Amino acid sequence: MNYKDTLNLPSTDFPMKANLPNREPEILKHWDSIKLYEEIRKKAKVLKNLFYMMVLHMQMGIYI
Repeated sequence: MNYKDTLNLPSTDFPMKANLPNREPEILKHWDSIKLYEEIRKKAKVLKNLFYMMVLHMQMGIYI
């Protein structure tokens, strides 16, 4: 009996094997090409400013 006959694994288009040591450089290169880190920093800054505005309103007794 084959292990594939006993396991109920989904059929996917992506490889199930992680192979991370070989794939990590590719992933990092892709993240650099789409400037992922910069986008995360921008969004974090916006959320931080929004948080401070909400706290200020709450301290002043103005609820949004």
